[in-house]
Amino acid sequence: MVNEGKFVKDCGIRVLRKGKTVHVGVLDSLKRVKENVKEVGAGLECGIGMDDYDDWIEGDIIEAFNAVQKRRTLEEASASMSAAIEEAGV
Repeated sequence: MVNEGKFVKDCGIRVLRKGKTVHVGVLDSLKRVKENVKEVGAGLECGIGMDDYDDWIEGDIIEAFNAVQKRRTLEEASASMSAAIEEAGV
């Protein structure tokens, strides 16, 4: 059951057991009512599959995430350099 947000095929997946991360991987298959789907939203049940993980235990929590690379801007770089200089007391 998707509690909040959504699962999207090929997104990152984190498996939590008793509050600790036991596996991080990629969502390889996503099914809804026996059909392959690209995404499943909150409030719906679905089946998921990961090629490199099959050690599921009842009660595991599955978190989906997207990794986004963001280029650092000149303003961000300047601000972090100013903060580092102030910390060093220069």
